[in-house]
Amino acid sequence: MNLIKAISVTLLFVSNVAHGAEYEEPPVLGAQNTVQDVPLSTEIYSIEEQVPTDGFMATYRIETQFGQFLALGPGMLQARLTEIRALAALDHIQNDQQFIDAAEETAGETFENLRQFAKQPKETLKGVPEGIGRFFKRTGRSAKTGLQKLGDVREGNLPGVDPESVSNLPGGSADQQAGPQGSFTENVARAGGDVAVNILGFDKQRRRLAKELGVDPYTTNQLLAARLDEVTWAAFAGGLGINVLTSLVPGGLILSSSSRLSDWVWDTAPGDLRVQVGETLLSIGVPRDQVDRFLRHSYYTLSMQAVVADSLRSLEGVQGRAETLPLILSVGSEGQARFLVQTLDMFRTYHMIKEPLSQLQVQGTIIGIGSNGISVVMAPVDYLSWTETLDTFSANLTEVSEGSVALYVSGEISSSAKDNLISRDWIVEETGLITPDAFPLR
Repeated sequence: MNLIKAISVTLLFVSNVAHGAEYEEPPVLGAQNTVQDVPLSTEIYSIEEQVPTDGFMATYRIETQFGQFLALGPGMLQARLTEIRALAALDHIQNDQQFIDAAEETAGETFENLRQFAKQPKETLKGVPEGIGRFFKRTGRSAKTGLQKLGDVREGNLPGVDPESVSNLPGGSADQQAGPQGSFTENVARAGGDVAVNILGFDKQRRRLAKELGVDPYTTNQLLAARLDEVTWAAFAGGLGINVLTSLVPGGLILSSSSRLSDWVWDTAPGDLRVQVGETLLSIGVPRDQVDRFLRHSYYTLSMQAVVADSLRSLEGVQGRAETLPLILSVGSEGQARFLVQTLDMFRTYHMIKEPLSQLQVQGTIIGIGSNGISVVMAPVDYLSWTETLDTFSANLTEVSEGSVALYVSGEISSSAKDNLISRDWIVEETGLITPDAFPLR
């Protein structure tokens, strides 16, 4: 049995044994009571009042002129609202006559170059200028990985997930997908973007535009990704700079923000960023084949990969970092991927601010061991209810832990869940350990 399957078999989140009888039905929350400092309705969106939960995550439904959007998990509501404002801003740009004129003149030819690359990547690479050749020599590993991923998109198969070993972590129920949707060209711009978009020379402008709008350049919001592609192609080909584009937008729709990690994601070319992520993981002892699988994984965007690498790097001196990769590779949805990314970011914050950790372990999820032997559990959830899943997980972890267990909840926890965990001598802390600089997760 391989390591991933062994982990999936022993996941503490899964058990047929119930340790308690009085479980809660995960509640439906009122948006007015759960959303702070955010209006429920504006000219461009409306948040539904009823917010269902599944024991871990809350699902917000947002109605807009662009369709309905879902926000699942901590921080995702703010991220979706920022994306909706960005879509409204891009609408203003695309309806401006100056933009229309520039787009009609030259955008078609540039967009056709991407289509040609999508059909014949190797042949297109042979004809690129010498300077681009040096770029690929410098980021050869990235180019290889990008072409592999491009081929996967062409065949409709994104690797990284063994169907028999998918984890049962929180975040896997509401957003399961077989793979990326949308046109092939759009998928190339995202999945193989580290190769394709740098050849065409427009990626820097696309990342600059995303930064001005305050959104993740590697967003999984397919409509926003497509609009960023369209506007950047037209602006790049038509000679319009990003300053010109943003000048076309009413000030209220521009929500630019900055932080240490987000600047890294925004300002680094995707090929270079992918290389840095890979080198970071190799430096902590992750095997090369696992690094390659992670970089090609279906459910981790490049920005999410950057958070994982940065978090593991920041846990310097902590044993077991490399051993978390099999679990990280086992996720079967974007929600599960974000759960682990946020878990690692919470551990980074705990390690750097509260107290040093000595070890990471995989016990159904990632567990931290403090210098005093205490087991530390991070729960990047919206609302934690007392369910059979939590009961079984906590009972099993209590049995295998050598010391006490401390749980840090980023959102809220029900009174029943808190009381039952305390009865098992758990320490329960409701604290926002998800930090502002985990940009793609805000």
